[in-house]
Amino acid sequence: MTSQPWRPPGPEAGARWRAADVSGDEPKRRAEPWPEALVRGTRFEVIPVPGIVAEVAAHLPPGTRVSVTASRKQGLDATVAAAGALSERGFVAIPHLAARQIVDEAELQRILDDLASSGVQELFVIAGDAPHPAGDFEGSLHLLEAMGTSGRSFEIGVGAYPEGHPFAPSEAESMRLLQEKARYASVLVTQLCFDAGALLDWVRLLREHGVRTPVRPGIAGPTDAARLLRIGARVGVGPSLRLLTRQGSGIRHLLGPGGWSPDTLLEELVPAFADPRYGLEGLHVYTFNAVEASADWWRGGDGLEVVIR
Repeated sequence: MTSQPWRPPGPEAGARWRAADVSGDEPKRRAEPWPEALVRGTRFEVIPVPGIVAEVAAHLPPGTRVSVTASRKQGLDATVAAAGALSERGFVAIPHLAARQIVDEAELQRILDDLASSGVQELFVIAGDAPHPAGDFEGSLHLLEAMGTSGRSFEIGVGAYPEGHPFAPSEAESMRLLQEKARYASVLVTQLCFDAGALLDWVRLLREHGVRTPVRPGIAGPTDAARLLRIGARVGVGPSLRLLTRQGSGIRHLLGPGGWSPDTLLEELVPAFADPRYGLEGLHVYTFNAVEASADWWRGGDGLEVVIR
């Protein structure tokens, strides 16, 4: 008997979580909390602008995982400083290292030494969106190889792009590079996701190519529609994002009267978190520095109690 190829289960295979309508000033709470498999390892991404450490401390409990971007405008020193300050305040800080912003191995060593001395134990490695490298590192694979000889040991996450990236090569070459980078990584973190089907199809393809590294889906925290569309177009998630604005699209309902909420998307992803063949592990929440809004939304699903375990 010929076995059938594996196909992702549909949303009907899992439970649904919806915000309950309540009156008064209490935050909306879901009928059931999110499963632990969904929140395990979840982190909140912030941009290292002035005041962001205080903002995080005001709205997230110590022990929460906070990812700090590598901003071309702010520079890597801002990333290192914010990550160090968060670590000292009891957060699990995960700074981004953008290969194209680092000049050479000497600068890399200095950055790794500074991070290790401030208690940082995990890094997120990306190529960065600079059109030209600042020095020796063309992409994230080159940086990962250099880190392997640095004498410093960190848990490593690497970026993954289910819908491609504006600067990425062909689909086949992107898969080959990801296979190489996965050898250094404990987790793959995806770019913003708005289409559960497209994400899960990509994860299935990844597994068919022999990549077993856990995948952490990247989702946008609550935000207004205009900001979401502007940022999504800039970072290269056009195909699924366009579904949000297409009249008659089945995904248009993801945008409510108050803007974007990730709840419906998460409902569609819940069955995959229960299927070990996907290897999904927690979420990467892009807050766009709206930390309070993301924290309030997450707390509504009782997620904060689990995320810091």
